[in-house]
Amino acid sequence: MKRIVELFVRFPFYANLTIVFLLIVGGLSMYTMKKSFFPERPSRMLYVSVSYPGASPVEMEEGVTSRIEEAVRAIPGIYEITSTSSENSSRVTIEIIPGYDIDEALIEVKNAVDGISSFPSAAERPLVFKSRTTSPAMRLLVTGDVDLLTLKGYGQRIEEDFLASGVISQVSLSGYPPLEISVEANEEDLLRYGITFTELQNAISQNNRDVSGGQIRSLEEEMLIRLRSRSADPNKIGDIILRANTDGSVIRIRDIALVKKKFSDTPNKTLEKGKPLISLSVSKLISEDLTVIDKYIKEYVVDFNKKNPGIKLEITRSYLEILGSRLELLYRNGGQGLILVILILGLMLSTRLSLWVAWGIPASFLAMFIVANMMGVTINLMSLFGMILVIGILVDDGIVIGENIFQHFERGKSPMRAAVDGTVEVIPAVVTSVATTILAFSPLIFITGRMEMMYEMAIIVILSLAFSLFEAFFV
Repeated sequence: MKRIVELFVRFPFYANLTIVFLLIVGGLSMYTMKKSFFPERPSRMLYVSVSYPGASPVEMEEGVTSRIEEAVRAIPGIYEITSTSSENSSRVTIEIIPGYDIDEALIEVKNAVDGISSFPSAAERPLVFKSRTTSPAMRLLVTGDVDLLTLKGYGQRIEEDFLASGVISQVSLSGYPPLEISVEANEEDLLRYGITFTELQNAISQNNRDVSGGQIRSLEEEMLIRLRSRSADPNKIGDIILRANTDGSVIRIRDIALVKKKFSDTPNKTLEKGKPLISLSVSKLISEDLTVIDKYIKEYVVDFNKKNPGIKLEITRSYLEILGSRLELLYRNGGQGLILVILILGLMLSTRLSLWVAWGIPASFLAMFIVANMMGVTINLMSLFGMILVIGILVDDGIVIGENIFQHFERGKSPMRAAVDGTVEVIPAVVTSVATTILAFSPLIFITGRMEMMYEMAIIVILSLAFSLFEAFFV
């Protein structure tokens, strides 16, 4: 260790080269690091969802949930199985062991679920899927002096524009009940024509559908026969014939019922000052960048409001701005720390020495950015918390080493000899101090489950401390 320290002291070229390398490569790494609100780790969750209309939670548990759990229990790679049985639906959540191929587990779970033949006959086909790792990007509101159905149309148009941009792939709309086609029959008309609800239901189900009639082949051509009569248009549903009379007249659905498209009676509506509004939530995948998404949406909002004067699209929460406020806190703490180190050490020891000690903060961060970027770490709330946490620890090593070097210099030693002797003397103590802190944060790397987001904070702290040692001893 002493020979390496002497090498850097006698040949400052290596130290200067290291500084230039950190400034260039570290700066580029910091600039190119992706931003995310939360740490993004590959998903390890699989879901099995089954719908069974009219079933109670007990029926769902006995007839669906327990059978799924029995079918997938023996599949390798499963860490934990949890389930929820509620009215009309069942959901089984399967957590995969870290490092196990989730796509292979998905195929095995799907094959096991498809092999279950004892589901209730009224239960719908099970859906087996894996979750995507996403983090929030932005929330928006659409308001205007229009009805909810028109406002929903604007919301869907915005959603389509976002998805077609090539920048955003995860958008969800909320703030309105589901749409439905309502057929409201008049009791007097039903009695007058002698029509029952069953006839009305059968007429809609048998006529409002797509039917395949097969194909006709000849030596020269092939024709496919298709009857495409399925529609969600209330007017076309109203034209369906219920009954044909002997005199040639017909009774249509619109003659005895009012057919209209409307929102269901589910109490799911959001109002602002008595006016309806639609909420849009934009999320990002691991491969997407929060900065690019934020820039695109802000430009889109300005353009949309210009083209649609009666409708207002506004941003209610920008997660990049929240992240930016945390970055400002980091810059402010780092700047204050640098100023205090320079002032206090400059007054107590030497101005030149204080500048070298202060260099420890940016040097450690720049080196950390290089390795963290290669590891796929993003700038997020947890990683920024780690940077803010470690900022006060970084200069400690430099202060200890710098003060010891200055003490040897005051004894009459040459600057080079004082630098070597002062550094080598405190190496064991400084290494022990930093190693203790690194060991304290190391267990966070191995945490799984919901607390797995602590991984990036631990990586940031460990890398910063490790590089602070290198900077303090050799630079």
